[in-house]
Amino acid sequence: MSAILKFIRENHILAVIEQAIAKKKSRLSLNAFEITEIPTLLYSCLELEHLYLHLNNIRTVPVQITELLNLTTLTLDYNNITSLPSEIGNLKNLVNLNISYNPLKVLIPEIGELENLEAFWCNRIGLREIPKEIGKLSKLDTFGARGNELKTIPEEMTRLTKLRWLTLEKNQIETLPNSLDNLEAIVHCNLRKNRLKEFPASFLKCPDMMFLQLNNNQISSLPENFDTSAMTVLEMIDLRDNPICELNHPEHPLIRYVDEPAPTDASPSSSRQHVGPLAAQALAVNATALRLPAVPAPRHPDLILEMEMDASSVESSEDWENSVNSSELDVQYQSDEERGDNEIAQFFQAVGMVLPELSRYASTAS
Repeated sequence: MSAILKFIRENHILAVIEQAIAKKKSRLSLNAFEITEIPTLLYSCLELEHLYLHLNNIRTVPVQITELLNLTTLTLDYNNITSLPSEIGNLKNLVNLNISYNPLKVLIPEIGELENLEAFWCNRIGLREIPKEIGKLSKLDTFGARGNELKTIPEEMTRLTKLRWLTLEKNQIETLPNSLDNLEAIVHCNLRKNRLKEFPASFLKCPDMMFLQLNNNQISSLPENFDTSAMTVLEMIDLRDNPICELNHPEHPLIRYVDEPAPTDASPSSSRQHVGPLAAQALAVNATALRLPAVPAPRHPDLILEMEMDASSVESSEDWENSVNSSELDVQYQSDEERGDNEIAQFFQAVGMVLPELSRYASTAS
């Protein structure tokens, strides 16, 4: 970026922050501003409750950010962050946290101090282990750690009795705790594309389970005395692309072994009709809780491609009917005012495109 355009952008960022301070705003969106360092002025926004810093080039999260004690939402996804300050546990009011798509590799145990956390996303951060302290997050409703290198989850995670939405797809999980039935509120569990060899039988005791995705694993049989009678609202167990599909297996109306043909007008038993009102209600409640819809698309085509390829936990529109798109639940709400801020930022980016001569001359001074 030329020196002049960089100067314009940096001053615009400071102006946005100054306005937030002057108006005592509770919400500040600085996503997609190409920020490399969080401006020190930001830490004066003591009224902030929602801070959006995703889609930038931030490498370090200074400890000062933990002085924003009123924060309930913090998005840091799609940056270059390699570590979090241990003081992050001071953000006791934090409800939504997204640190996905950063080269963090580890979750610090202080994450367990976020006592009011309800939605936590750490997708594709190179994670090999979930700290046992996660079991302290007694209010956690939604947890996503897809696309990591996990081989198991800690026993302490089964203490999350309010957890409803769990996404662990595209890991290397081989074993699971035997006490998964302690997750008594679980509604949707996505474990597709792992290395499970045994069906997690303890899930069969979860009364609120609606969707259990186990496709693309190494499961070759169902447990003895397989019984789903305790799962009174179950909609589907997906076992596609497991060895069991090629072997003799018991048929079950709620187990999916193969891809189903696309529904036609002459097909009254399509999956659209299969999903009952309870499913629709659950999806709606979860979407509301996580303040959807999504953030604007990133500017970089390669990132757009990656997000499109990695965006869905299901492969077809039919599955969209049958299962919450749990991989996209880490998107965050934006108000009209925040979208306006982004449009201003894009205007400054466009300056370099419509004034190529200015950009050429300015680059000599950078």
